[in-house]
Amino acid sequence: MENGAAGGVPGKILVVDDDPNTLTVVEGFLKGTEFDVLLATSGEDALRVAREGRPDVVLLDLVMPGMSGHEVLQKLKTQEETSDILVVIVTAVDQMAEKENAIEEGADDFLAKPVERRDLLIRLRTLVKVKHLHQDLDRTLRYLHELEAARYTEGTTPDPQNGLAPRPPLGTVLIVEDELLERAIYADLLRDHGYNVISAPTAHQALEFLRLQEVDVILVDLVLPGMSGPELIERLQTISPDTPVIVVTAHPSSHNAITALKLGAFDFIVKGFKNEVMLHAVKRALEKRQLELQARTLIQELKTKVYQISDPQT
Repeated sequence: MENGAAGGVPGKILVVDDDPNTLTVVEGFLKGTEFDVLLATSGEDALRVAREGRPDVVLLDLVMPGMSGHEVLQKLKTQEETSDILVVIVTAVDQMAEKENAIEEGADDFLAKPVERRDLLIRLRTLVKVKHLHQDLDRTLRYLHELEAARYTEGTTPDPQNGLAPRPPLGTVLIVEDELLERAIYADLLRDHGYNVISAPTAHQALEFLRLQEVDVILVDLVLPGMSGPELIERLQTISPDTPVIVVTAHPSSHNAITALKLGAFDFIVKGFKNEVMLHAVKRALEKRQLELQARTLIQELKTKVYQISDPQT
């Protein structure tokens, strides 16, 4: 049985679906895990439970009678008391238009129907862990600012060299795509939004590059010459397990999506997407990679600040 003892971060999940069978299945998936489960069968009920129960994550079906999932998402994200709740849209893989609209409305992640227990737990554990890390970082930053203010009011001139570290730069993205035009389109889009970009037309060239330099996010086409995309993803789990992999494919079947996710892919997007879809996926993948590094950096800075305040000679 998978439970909190296995290392998961406790959290509260709200499942919203008008189909009682779906609610029963998802509730069964989460039974015995570290998650507390709340249920809602309508949009109106979901908003009430979200306000009262304060879940960490909402699993939201888009197609419901009465208030639609889109309306629920918009209200959750625009109302201050629920705006920090993460929302995972549960949708069919072929509903790309729905997925793109939901991204623009503020959705944080997606799950493809039919939902598999392993995929569900992986996504929820990642999201809850990231949310808790964000909360810890916010608390640490507030404390650091309080310490800095205390030094200033005591007459100590702040040293800009010892101030808060600047936000880390946007990361390096490796694009593994054999089509030259598509490589160029993806690279231009990501460079225009502040990313360093490196590309490789084959899986073998990508692996050679990774032996020389570390990257932050990897985009992989499923159909590649020589070694296939799924084979590459499997190899990456061995040589670079901490680097998030985003699958980019022109073949949006549920089998391909599930296969890629089972092999360890972080996300799955279909070619023909709007620019915001790729940017959103890369941003989330980069945040996942950087959060723990930021946490360690902030803890070290906190120790330095405490030492400076306790030692008047500093």
